[in-house]
Amino acid sequence: MARLPDELRTPRLHLRAWSGEFDSAMAEISREPEVMRAVWRPGYEEVLAAFSGRASAHWTEHGFGLYEVFETADGGASFRGFAGMAYPTFVPELAHRPELGWRLAPAAWGRGLATEAAAVIRDVAFQQLALRELISIIGCDNDRSARVAEKLGMSIEGSARVPGDDREVDVWRVGSPAIPTA
Repeated sequence: MARLPDELRTPRLHLRAWSGEFDSAMAEISREPEVMRAVWRPGYEEVLAAFSGRASAHWTEHGFGLYEVFETADGGASFRGFAGMAYPTFVPELAHRPELGWRLAPAAWGRGLATEAAAVIRDVAFQQLALRELISIIGCDNDRSARVAEKLGMSIEGSARVPGDDREVDVWRVGSPAIPTA
């Protein structure tokens, strides 16, 4: 099975395969009001409680998953959230398509860190896993993540509904540059 590297680096970031070491920090980020507005859905506390186990299991089962994101530009290694790929089982109709996603602390927003992290993951995934496409599932009112998706070369393919949630989400898509579109 092809596998993504356990660690990736960019000029400002260190990405490390999900270890669970920062579970409580990730839970705090996920509970921030600005973050919750973008990701909340009924039963989210249960989702949050199971997050780390699912993140680790995804790496074991599929050879890719979520990365812990650390900002290193200041000479340290400050935890900022996650970015990575996973099969989006929370939307059954899309669960067979790898999703590129990110969730960073609000203090990290507006500086291009989500784009930087997602771009290196996208590029390595297309090179090493020979994927045909990546999708991102983004709330229709999540303008910040929509801008990240646009910077990653994605465009809206359509929409979907998350079961048990009243909100509609946009499905963004980018095809592999190595595989021509028909």
